[in-house]
Amino acid sequence: MSLFMLATAIAQANFTLVAPVAIEQTQELNLGNITNQMSVYCQLDQHQRQGNGCIASDNQLGQFMLTGNEQSNVEVIVYANSGDDILFTPILPNGSQQQTFQLTQQSTMFEVGGKVDVLHEQASGHQTLSYTVEVNYQ
Repeated sequence: MSLFMLATAIAQANFTLVAPVAIEQTQELNLGNITNQMSVYCQLDQHQRQGNGCIASDNQLGQFMLTGNEQSNVEVIVYANSGDDILFTPILPNGSQQQTFQLTQQSTMFEVGGKVDVLHEQASGHQTLSYTVEVNYQ
């Protein structure tokens, strides 16, 4: 005669439902006029505009609105999409391409600057660069 004993347990799983994090661009980044000459750069950040390629002109930081759960930490990472003739590096307020923000309210605003390195002269005129902004709860 064999005796088998079966044991069971009831376990619990915990989770928190949060509002989806969302991002919206509220103002485009405008780096202003930059000299079309090989090996120059122009950088616009939260403190100033600087570089041997910057020409006096209108400029403005890009602005984004984050929305999500209040009191949550949100990690923002910016990625460049550069070409062969121009190297573009987006810059967050802390001077890097990654920063954590706390959503003190349901929405929080942050700014993005950038640095343009002209690697090779090209046709003069208006240029448009794209960059990616990734946002995740921490």
